[in-house]
Amino acid sequence: MAEQLSWASVPDPELGHWIVKIKGLRIDNERLDYCDDGTCKGAVDTGTALLSVPPKAFRQLFGMLRHEPGLPGHCQGAGPTLHFEFEDFTVSLGPREYSPVRRIRHPLRKANQFPRSNVSRRITRNDLRCSPLLMTMDIEAPLGPKLFILGEPVLRKYYTVYDAQQKRVGFGRAVHSDMPTREELLLSVPEIDPHHHPAIRQHHAHPTLFDIFRWRTLLKRPQRITRTRTKPIL
Repeated sequence: MAEQLSWASVPDPELGHWIVKIKGLRIDNERLDYCDDGTCKGAVDTGTALLSVPPKAFRQLFGMLRHEPGLPGHCQGAGPTLHFEFEDFTVSLGPREYSPVRRIRHPLRKANQFPRSNVSRRITRNDLRCSPLLMTMDIEAPLGPKLFILGEPVLRKYYTVYDAQQKRVGFGRAVHSDMPTREELLLSVPEIDPHHHPAIRQHHAHPTLFDIFRWRTLLKRPQRITRTRTKPIL
């Protein structure tokens, strides 16, 4: 782990799930009023691939988290951050955790891609979209209705510990490999593998497991120093 564990109690273990209380919900610095009534809960579930949100919160969350990627064309950089506030700590998810990149079939043209009046403005792609991987589940009481299921997007970023004796769940940011993500790897293929033919670069959207393994292996190898042998002068 990259930090010490922060613990959230499980107030109702008789429900049969690792459910913790969500105190508040924020996107960046904007607080959403959906959880202000104190009834929001989060189920930490290793069997859920996406992030599940209540149906009444889906539209607002999806709209605020969806964004356009930067010029590199991936969702690993700047973008909205989703914060789940617990009693004593916060779990935060960025685009790297919740959003893959998707191509737009008919992108709208932007009249002013490079504004002169505001140089600091972030230039984005209009042919791609970072759409959050959210799903909805309409769950009745006592588990619902304001139940969030914290699946793989949370569990990939945070190392979790389940303490059945003290009825609590621990969260700590996990230490990940320094190797690039799949999307970052695909973008750097021309530099990693200069012999890879540019005519099949479009195939990178669906590379084989062998491709990924080979490119990661190339990254691990130390750079070789090539020496040129000169012909002796007679």
